[in-house]
Amino acid sequence: MASSSKLYEGLFLLNQQAVASDFDGCVEHVREIFRRAEAEVLALRKWDERKLAYEIGGQKRGTYLLAYFNVEGTRLAGFERDCSLSEQVLRVLVLRAEHIGSVELELAQRDAEATLTLQGAARPRGREDEGGAGGEGAAPEERKENPASASASASAAAPAPAAASAAAPAAVPAPESAPESAPESAAPSPG
Repeated sequence: MASSSKLYEGLFLLNQQAVASDFDGCVEHVREIFRRAEAEVLALRKWDERKLAYEIGGQKRGTYLLAYFNVEGTRLAGFERDCSLSEQVLRVLVLRAEHIGSVELELAQRDAEATLTLQGAARPRGREDEGGAGGEGAAPEERKENPASASASASAAAPAPAAASAAAPAAVPAPESAPESAPESAAPSPG
């Protein structure tokens, strides 16, 4: 890469129908967009699958991919044009990633490898996953982590979706009967 390339963060909203039929094909399509822009992908991971606030291209749900990449600034316009012309990419947001440090980038790279590998393992492909049971490619129920990597992945984990926090029990309101101190203040004080 030329010295004028800078670190960017990209969030891709993918067509849910395309993702449901061929997740790996959608990821490869996004990688092809990066190749055409001569971008160096440092990390690419599935971020989330959510209901959209409003329909986009007839879609009510979408899958988000998060990417960190290096690219020359002059190639960014062509990159965004390719995304807008793609039928699989509904929206894209690209930002300079000046706020990302080397530690955060390293954690994102490790998380990206595990996320895309697990996503591929969750879908039947007719081929064996690399790494075998307990490795990076194992299904979540088969995966065995050592305590050192568990703490690293816990610190890099994305925040819980809003739906998970909304399921937490709400504070129980006080009963509608008047508290004991209220009648004392309402009663005339003894003389």
